[in-house]
Amino acid sequence: MSTDWLTMAVALMAVLATSGALDLRVPVVDMETFDVRSLVYRENENWMLDVTVSWEQPDGVDPEGYMVLLKDPYADVSADPQGMPDDDFIDDWDFDFDMFGPPADAAVTTARQRLEDRGFVFVGTESYSVGDLEFTHDYEIEVVVLNHTDSAGRGAVHRFLTPDCYSRTHDLNFCRQQEVVFASKPANMTLLNVSVTCVEVEADHKSDENSGQSKKNKTVAMATAWISWVRPVQQGGDIILYVIRLEHDGKNVQEGVFDTSVDEDPNRNPLVPILYVIDQVRLNKTYTLKVTPYVNKTGDFSPYGMLAQLTFNTNNLSAERCFPAAGVQGSASAVSGAPVSTPGTVSTFCCLFIVLGLLLDLKIAYLF
Repeated sequence: MSTDWLTMAVALMAVLATSGALDLRVPVVDMETFDVRSLVYRENENWMLDVTVSWEQPDGVDPEGYMVLLKDPYADVSADPQGMPDDDFIDDWDFDFDMFGPPADAAVTTARQRLEDRGFVFVGTESYSVGDLEFTHDYEIEVVVLNHTDSAGRGAVHRFLTPDCYSRTHDLNFCRQQEVVFASKPANMTLLNVSVTCVEVEADHKSDENSGQSKKNKTVAMATAWISWVRPVQQGGDIILYVIRLEHDGKNVQEGVFDTSVDEDPNRNPLVPILYVIDQVRLNKTYTLKVTPYVNKTGDFSPYGMLAQLTFNTNNLSAERCFPAAGVQGSASAVSGAPVSTPGTVSTFCCLFIVLGLLLDLKIAYLF
């Protein structure tokens, strides 16, 4: 932030503090206490979305209530790729600077009335419910503590994303008609199969030196996972690619062989799933794959759609075939770091049947 913006922000806070609109002594809602719960239901052939936002009462205060403002950052742009809002906090404030001068109406003197003039509503408890929101959409809620002394604290702002339309309703026709700014999450993300892969790697140098033997390669058992997904149902623009992130215990996975992005062709049949392979990851671990669509839009913002994730584990996989009995020749020799063998016929046919099933389900949904 530049010095000019910082000076303006400090001056603005000072004016607010002396105008009766903001009292820095009033506690602020802890942003970590916000909780958002959604209710999806069918009404008159349409799907409806209601949301309840709750928070905890600040310590050391018994407030008169709270002033709440729900904002849609993309209300004026929707699916329009131009003119997206930026992250400058000053631009997001709807202050009418005339409010700092003498009031036009002498009857409007309380902090509550001033906030109501800016669109805030009063609630007497630590929750706020609103209906008929959009699916797959970002919203912001601002909560201001209102004290019994007719003073209001600084607003706490919480941003939340409403549920993905298709994931919650499974209504393809309805969701395709719902506008979205970027993109909904990749649909029908499915784990097709997990199997053991035998990989030949270079042996540890120290163990070879200690044994006095010449360096030899060794075989290790790793896991390979096959995953598929379908293009997002809601798209605010052409999807260029999917950004891939593989995690274990919340951290990026460093080992393994997998692509960190997958290109998308807008002219491709949307019914055909994308097949993705994660190779040479460790056994007896739990992994989370996160896939985020990247949308072709312009503007000073991040054109990422809604993230889809799938958690799988590599437990209870037999590695016996990677270590044949003494004197028995292995199935094949491999270049260092490459799989020795591929999944068996049964696994391959299993994957094919699952993919065909997904295609059939989607085709039926598109037809009806």
